[in-house]
Amino acid sequence: FNFPLTEGSNDLNDQSAVLITQKTAQKYFGSTDPLGKTLLFYAGETFAFPLTVKGVLKNPPMNSTLQFDFITSLNNVMQQSGTKVPDNDWSLLLDDAYFKIPNNADVPAIASAMKKYLPVQNNARQDWKVSGFKFISVRENASLYDVVQSNGLFHRPSDAAAYGAFITAVLILLCTCLNFSNTTVARSNRRLKEIGIRKVMGSTQNQLITQMLLECSTMVFVAILLSTLLNHYWLPMFNHMFVYVDVQAHYLKDGNLLLFLAGMLVFTTLLAGAYPAFYISRYNPSSIFRGSVKFGDSNLFSRIMLGLQISISLIAVIGGIAFAKNAAFQNTFDFGFNIHNTMGVSVKDKNAYTALKNEMAKLPQVTALAGSKNHIGFDYSREVAEAEGVKKETKFFEVGDDYVQTMNLKMAAGRTFEPALLSDYSTAILVTEKFAAMYGWKPAEALGKQVHIDKDAYSVVGVLKDFHPASLFEPAYPLVMKATQEDNYRYLIIQAKNKDLTSIYNTAQNIWKKLFPLQPFNAFYQDQMIAESLRVSTSIANIFLWLAVITVLLTATGLFALISLTLLKRMREIAVRKVVGATPQDIYLLVNKGYFWIILAGTAFGCYAGWSLTKLLLNQIYRINNGIATFTMVISVVMMILIALFTTGIKIWQVTKTKPANLLRME
Repeated sequence: FNFPLTEGSNDLNDQSAVLITQKTAQKYFGSTDPLGKTLLFYAGETFAFPLTVKGVLKNPPMNSTLQFDFITSLNNVMQQSGTKVPDNDWSLLLDDAYFKIPNNADVPAIASAMKKYLPVQNNARQDWKVSGFKFISVRENASLYDVVQSNGLFHRPSDAAAYGAFITAVLILLCTCLNFSNTTVARSNRRLKEIGIRKVMGSTQNQLITQMLLECSTMVFVAILLSTLLNHYWLPMFNHMFVYVDVQAHYLKDGNLLLFLAGMLVFTTLLAGAYPAFYISRYNPSSIFRGSVKFGDSNLFSRIMLGLQISISLIAVIGGIAFAKNAAFQNTFDFGFNIHNTMGVSVKDKNAYTALKNEMAKLPQVTALAGSKNHIGFDYSREVAEAEGVKKETKFFEVGDDYVQTMNLKMAAGRTFEPALLSDYSTAILVTEKFAAMYGWKPAEALGKQVHIDKDAYSVVGVLKDFHPASLFEPAYPLVMKATQEDNYRYLIIQAKNKDLTSIYNTAQNIWKKLFPLQPFNAFYQDQMIAESLRVSTSIANIFLWLAVITVLLTATGLFALISLTLLKRMREIAVRKVVGATPQDIYLLVNKGYFWIILAGTAFGCYAGWSLTKLLLNQIYRINNGIATFTMVISVVMMILIALFTTGIKIWQVTKTKPANLLRME
C-alpha cells in the first residue's frame, strides 16, 4: 500500500520503527516535529515496548476501509507472547494476507498453484480445516466486512450514500431541465418578432439554434459556478448525513471532476435547450408577422413535460414520507431483546472482567450484569453446524450463563443455561427458532437434538424465540449460543434503567481508569448497533424531502407559467363569458379542464414510479423495513393534487376578479 507520506521514511525493516498519521502526531506531539521521538506501547499493565517514529502518513480518508493510527512490524504484536512471526508456520491465523500482483490476469494461475499447500495447511490445523484458498481484491474484501470474519478492514460507506444522492441529483436535474424547456416554449411568444426579423435579415435556422443553445449554455455555466460555491457548504452537511463518508471536491486538481462538469454543461444544455431551440426556430417570417404563430398551453410536448414534472414531484414526496416513516419504524422496532437500556465494556481477560464487575455491582442503578465472549450486534463467529447429516452455516455466540436473562431473551421451548450443571459448559447449546426451522424442527422437537459444530457434539437444551441480532441493514439469521467460562469473557454487559445509562457509562469509565490506567476504555451503548441504519434512513428522508420541496416549487412555477399564458390567450373569451353570467367556478372549471387530465396522468405515473422506486431503494438498503403504507400514497397524492389546484386557482382567481372591460383592454 502506497500510503502518502508527509515526512520521514516508510521503511519498516527496523522492528523498532513505527509510522503514525498526522492526527496521531498532533495528538501526542502537538506542533513538535515527531520524527525520532519515542512512543511507549503498553500491552496490559506490565508489558511495554518502545517504538521510534520514522515517518508521518497522511490521515486516511473516512471513506477508506483501511483505517489506522499506527503502522509497525507484526513482530511487535507477537512479542507480547515472547515470539516472532514464523516464516514457515501454517498454524498461525492472521486477519489477512495481502499480495501485490502486477497483473490481475495472473490470479487464477496463482490460486491454482496454491492448491498444493492445502494438505500442508490442514495438517497444521486439524481443528480448522479449509477447503481452499480464495483470492479477492481489496475492494471486494471491503464489501465483505460483514461476511469475512476479522478481515481487518473498516466498514465501508453505506450504498445509500451513493444511491440516495445520485437519484436526488438526477430527479432535480431532470425536473429543472423540463421546467426550463417547458417555460421557454410557453413564453416564446415574446421572441417571435426577434426571430422573424433575424430570419428576414438573413439568419438561418442553424444560426438561430446555435444562438439559443449558447444562451442556454451560458445560464447552465453560471448555474455550475454557483453550484460549486454552494457545494462548499453542502458537502460538510452531506458527509455528516452518512457514516464512514468524507467526500472532498478539489475542482482545479481533479481532472476527472473537471471533465464531468464539462460533460454536465453539454448534457444539460442539450436536455434543457435543444427542444425549444429547434421548435421555435422552425417557423418562417411571414407566419410570424401575420400573427398566425402562437405558442403556449396547446403544445403537446409542453403538456407532457408538465406531466413528467408532476410525476417527479410525486416520486420525491412519496420517497420522503416513506423514508421518514421508516426511520421512525427503526427507532421503535422490537429487536426481541434489551437494546435501549444496555451497554457493554470490552475486557481483556478474566481479571479485568471480575474487577470491573465487582465495582459495577455496587451501584444501585445497575439492574443486571453478564459476561460473554461474543455479543449481540457487535461480535460473533461463523460456524458450520451439522445435524441429522445436513450441514448449515450459522452464527455462533459464546456467552455467560446469565447472558440470556440479562439481555432479556425469551425462551420458546426448553431451558436456559444452568450454572450448577457443569455439562452445560461443554455439551449444551441454545438455538433460535430460525435455526430449528432451518432443519425442519418445531421448537419442542428441537430439544435433545444432536448438533455437531467444529468436531464437537452438542445437545439442544433450549430454543430461543427469534430476535434480530444486528442492524436492519442485515437480515435476521439463525444462531447458536454456547455457555463459556469466565476465562473466555471479552465483554461485560451492563443493564440499567434507561435514564441512568449515561451516568452508568461515565461511572464505568472512571472506575476503569482507576483500575487499569494504562489500558484504553472501550465501551458502547447497545443501541449503537442500529445507529448507522437509523442515521442513513433519516438522512435519505431529509434528502427526499428537500427534493420534494424543490421539485414541487419547480412544478408549481411551470404550471403557473402555462396557466398564465392560457388565460392571456383567452382573455376575450373569459370577458364575454363573465358578461353573459359565468361564475368564477364556471371559469375555473373551463380553464382547468385541459389541465385536469395532465395532473391526473402525471399523478398516476408518479404514484406507480414513486412506489416502485422507493420500494426498490428500501429493499436495496434494508433487509427489514416497513414498506410503503397506503397512508403514504394517499397523503402524497392528495398533497400533490391540492398544490396543483391551488397553483392554478390563484391565477384564475386573479382573472375572475378583474372587470370584463379591463380583460378586453388586456386582450
